Amino acid sequence: MGILDLDKLLELPISDIYPAYNGVRGRTMSSQNQFLWQQIKEAGVKMIIDLREGGSDTHIVDKCNQYCLDYFNYPIDNNIDAIRRMIQLFPEFCQRIDNGGFYISCAMGLHRTDIALCCYWMFYGADNGIEPPVIRGYRKEDGHNTSKIMRVMNAVYKEFEHVNGNTPFPLEILKERKRVIERQCREPKPAISE
Repeated sequence: MGILDLDKLLELPISDIYPAYNGVRGRTMSSQNQFLWQQIKEAGVKMIIDLREGGSDTHIVDKCNQYCLDYFNYPIDNNIDAIRRMIQLFPEFCQRIDNGGFYISCAMGLHRTDIALCCYWMFYGADNGIEPPVIRGYRKEDGHNTSKIMRVMNAVYKEFEHVNGNTPFPLEILKERKRVIERQCREPKPAISE
């Protein structure tokens, strides 16, 4: 498991940076944050998890290589090809989250990141005693709801059944876990210190 210096990471001028399990989430490192690569490495980040669909961002891959960071692309979307890729890569994605020391992001570090972390919790973490993720982008106070999270979770659930011949757990458990995420959307956004 990676050891992160969260205080050092949270002091960096990265929009929407926030702890996520044993790593952090925030805005992509592809452009405006590109001068911070050395700082995130010194703070203990070992891996970048890129959630953008469409394959690897060569700029990010090059920077990861330059700073000896691992790169993993876990594309998040609700089209069937992305859902199938998410399921295919899901065991590796969970292992990488469990290993810690990651920086997970989409373009803004909010919406796809919420979906990815919800997927981790809903289809893996909840069964292993892991707390649900803190929702940062899909918040009612910011004018959002969880409809896209729910569409993706429903599609993943159905595709798991298609791939494996059965659902990962009963539908009632899916509904219960979705209610947990929905409640978070309506609560005030927690401060970083929580």
